[in-house]
Amino acid sequence: MVRLEQVSVRHAATGRVIVSDVGFTLARGRCLGIVGESGSGKTLICRTLLGLLPPALAAEGQAFFGDIDMIRAAPETARRLRGTGIGTILQQPMSAFDPLYTLGAQFVETFRDKLGLSKEAARALGREKLAQMNLPATVMRSYPHQLSGGMLQRCMIALTLALKAKLIVADEPTTALDAQNQFQVLECFRQLRERLHVTLIIVSHDLGAVQMLADHILVMEGGRCVEAGEAKTVFNAPQHEYTRYLVRTRLALTRGFQRALGGGHASA
Repeated sequence: MVRLEQVSVRHAATGRVIVSDVGFTLARGRCLGIVGESGSGKTLICRTLLGLLPPALAAEGQAFFGDIDMIRAAPETARRLRGTGIGTILQQPMSAFDPLYTLGAQFVETFRDKLGLSKEAARALGREKLAQMNLPATVMRSYPHQLSGGMLQRCMIALTLALKAKLIVADEPTTALDAQNQFQVLECFRQLRERLHVTLIIVSHDLGAVQMLADHILVMEGGRCVEAGEAKTVFNAPQHEYTRYLVRTRLALTRGFQRALGGGHASA
């Protein structure tokens, strides 16, 4: 379903390489975790797949979503796929919504534009998808600032589900959330995979979050993939020195919080 081949990203003006020769294949219903510290290139990989690199950057290689190479796709094609084929969950959920309008108004406008629904059908779809995220219908009448970060993240997931996205790209989806909301959002993703077989790419520096969801892991350091493999293998027997460092210093910090909240560990 998703295939990257020899993807590199460089500054268009200077030619300086930021991401070098990254590739992976992700089948339908599977989850890839891309991990690494800030500046490792993990977000740029996702922006390349989404067709959202800024003009100052240029991508090389191939980044397929289905049979469409997002590096070479026409802007209109990429925009259409981001609306209905690929869903994006942002790090800062508040920035995803217009503060001047209720969530319901924004849901209705989006569904009418993307799905061609009537107002009433759009409202009904919004309520249905919110319920799947364990959110009450009253959320439709709320403004973004009236909801917690975790609730807004779940609203984003509900919106993505309503648009029937086959792939969800979640870029640091729990970074801005407290521990309880982190677990709720991760649990939503886990249930989506189990019930709907949604394909998921989760980008994070939080190895605990990634371990809860991912089948496969891609470890980024300095713009390069230094290790890749099944999640269980990477976490239990990391081969690269940098991966061992991440596992040693980061995973230990999150295991206690997962146990306290009743979280599990992903199996590959």
